[in-house]
Amino acid sequence: MLTKTQIKILEIFVSRINQKFSINEISEMLKKPYALIHRSMQELIEHKFIFLDEKKLLSLNYKENFSELSFIESARVKNALTKEKSVSLFIKDCLKELEEDFFIFLIFGSFTEKNKFNDLDIIIILDTQNKVEQTEKIIRNIASNFSFKLDLHVLGKESAYEMFSKREQANILNESLNKHLIFFGGENYYKILSNARR
Repeated sequence: MLTKTQIKILEIFVSRINQKFSINEISEMLKKPYALIHRSMQELIEHKFIFLDEKKLLSLNYKENFSELSFIESARVKNALTKEKSVSLFIKDCLKELEEDFFIFLIFGSFTEKNKFNDLDIIIILDTQNKVEQTEKIIRNIASNFSFKLDLHVLGKESAYEMFSKREQANILNESLNKHLIFFGGENYYKILSNARR
């Protein structure tokens, strides 16, 4: 069972999957005593949520604990949706209209970090490529009822694997690692990332 402090720590790590931090940096970010963060971190390392490298830097273990990481992602989403009601309504409409058993729905880019945003950057990952065009039509149709600009990327699962596997390549999925909110399919997002980066 994760403590409130451990959940807050993991929220930082899932929001910046590619980054490494020291215990001191996490302590400063959360404005919590170093001793509390250190103690909480030891349990996260022991339970393989976090890796500690030879330089004493910490990084997220995105290859295990998929359901817990998905839970952390959902906590971040709840916080983010309180700032913009129109986005909340848009996402509810999208999730209601998508009749897929497998999909991942995330927002990345400026919306995840700022109170004001110019456009909404969305990635949807589907199980097959042949559903991409129809899904794009559905989402664009819903977006036409809202005032914000939409930057939509719909991909098949195979394309997602390929993008994640090219770690150094600049692409939307690699960009999403450090600026995202996963609204649906968190476990699948981490599973694809893990399998692509074996």
